[in-house]
Amino acid sequence: MPPKGFENRFLTIYFPTAKEVKDIKDAAGKTGMHHAHFMREMIRKGMEAQKPPDIDAIHNTTELKGEVAVLRRELKDKAAYIEKLETELFTLKHNLFLQPTPAGTGQRSVELVELLQDGRVWRTDDIMLAMNIDSKNIDALKALAGQLHALQDLKLVVETSKGWRWVGDD
Repeated sequence: MPPKGFENRFLTIYFPTAKEVKDIKDAAGKTGMHHAHFMREMIRKGMEAQKPPDIDAIHNTTELKGEVAVLRRELKDKAAYIEKLETELFTLKHNLFLQPTPAGTGQRSVELVELLQDGRVWRTDDIMLAMNIDSKNIDALKALAGQLHALQDLKLVVETSKGWRWVGDD
């Protein structure tokens, strides 16, 4: 029986085997604690692990994940829309080059010239990617090809097996 004054703070535990008692005492000894303190801490940790999760935090996290998903979809849609507009703008600005043999006046793409002047060899698909031109837009592809061939006719670029390279005067 516990001493007077400790009756409501006392707990007696019976283990099924003496080996379990020895295992607990050995584990407590390895931590440097008395077995009673060790068992009390293990019981506390077990009770803490069983606490119900913070429902508000879970709800907030779920809401935030939903918002992030919506924003990602919107961003993806807006990026696709911007690419479509840039492709359309490129096509409209350079539709002179859609003709098999350009006649009249037109404007070459400053962006294309600056891109080619950087010294690299550019594959057509890399040019389209750098200029945000939709590779599925046939008119934009024709306008780009027309510009590249016009620059080639002016001996400003050459087409190699690896792509387009600037050779004109900077």
